[in-house]
Amino acid sequence: MKTKDKIVHDSLNLFNKNTFEKSTTNLIAKNSEVLEGSLWYHFNSKQDLVSVHTDLFLDSFNRERVHSKKNNSKELILSLFSIYEVLWDYRYLMRDSFELFSIDNPKLYKKIIDINCEIDVWAKEAIIHAKNIRVLIIQNEDIESLVEISLIIGRHWLDYSMKKYPFKSDLYLRKKGINLLIKTLYPYLSGDSKIIMDSIYESD
Repeated sequence: MKTKDKIVHDSLNLFNKNTFEKSTTNLIAKNSEVLEGSLWYHFNSKQDLVSVHTDLFLDSFNRERVHSKKNNSKELILSLFSIYEVLWDYRYLMRDSFELFSIDNPKLYKKIIDINCEIDVWAKEAIIHAKNIRVLIIQNEDIESLVEISLIIGRHWLDYSMKKYPFKSDLYLRKKGINLLIKTLYPYLSGDSKIIMDSIYESD
């Protein structure tokens, strides 16, 4: 892996774990096993790393969201959890506060706000589409609550899970988050969709 790519990858993991604010440039360099001067050679600031992360997130998110518009039940179900994986991989963008960016880097701040708004819009559209093709059997008045609960799990499960299960691996916490989403959606799944879900995922 090239040095620049390694810094991008390792800083993403660090921001996810420690938050953007607490991740110093010294810590980023240490985690990436490079000199701090090498970090500055590739990136002028931590904000530059955030900018790269947002572009990578959007590439992954837009690539996966296409499948959530399909009329195939299995493909739709798979896409919902694929996007959860993307949210998990870039979770600090949904979790951390970037209000200082509004002064220092308003363009990047707006981009992060827009990303979060886009996730909200997508989640509601995906649930409505799942209802329309009868993957979900749900009343209109319950849609908003299901969307909100799903987003809370997708965005904030990490913080809660790290406090409750401090010694568990990232893989364990990621899988447990998926199981929580399954349990949230399961009561609303149609009979056929439950069979599909059961064939793909195993609850803990």
